[in-house]
Amino acid sequence: MNFELYAQTYALWRDANWFPSRVVILGVGHRCPAEIACHPLGFRSAMGEILPDRDLFSSLSASCPFPIDQETRGIQGEHSIEFVVIWLQALRDLFFPGRSFTILPILCGGFQSSIETGTPPSSNSAETAFARGLAKISQESDTAVVASIDGCHVGPRFQHPFAADKKIRAQVAEWEKKLWTFASSKTLPEFFEHLGANQNAFYFDGVGVLHTLLAGKNLRAKTLPPVQWYESSDQSIVTFSRGHLLPYK
Repeated sequence: MNFELYAQTYALWRDANWFPSRVVILGVGHRCPAEIACHPLGFRSAMGEILPDRDLFSSLSASCPFPIDQETRGIQGEHSIEFVVIWLQALRDLFFPGRSFTILPILCGGFQSSIETGTPPSSNSAETAFARGLAKISQESDTAVVASIDGCHVGPRFQHPFAADKKIRAQVAEWEKKLWTFASSKTLPEFFEHLGANQNAFYFDGVGVLHTLLAGKNLRAKTLPPVQWYESSDQSIVTFSRGHLLPYK
């Protein structure tokens, strides 16, 4: 885990002197078989309990043509949700004491069928309908959406038949740099085309989350260069990026 990167990311809200009252957390469904899963669930840590936002859940459910809470597996113990809540609690307690917030956790899958074809989900797909519904409920000024995703996973630890040596790490860096240039609503087809070209061989984990954001609004990603967390013990890497999404003007 890259604690410095996490701290820099959440410091953006501190520096803007802004803290939301409602947070939608888009995490990765590492153990969830559904491409989209959402439940009005809260979270309890040593820093206290965070309640779920049932109103947001009801509004999102009403805007989708399928039951968004049909899959419950994988939410319990999902670190892409838990890490966000703990960082938000720490940020609040340190810089915004007395503020309270609710959460709506959402898990997104890898959209493997879209990667296989190199094209994003169609405009009439369930995934796109969900993206539009989320865009609608997140328009209020005091609502934030946090994209909690992993980057690339490369090396023997992730069942690759090769080590993440310097040459491979350079290839991963170049591939991911290009992927992020396509992370915008206007270039969403190119984003999936790039993923499909090597069938996401570097296991970038944020496909579903980024589609859910970019297919709902006219946005573009503004990120800093990814950081590679390299473990010499198993010759593997995980990449991390930080940034935010901006509307096109």
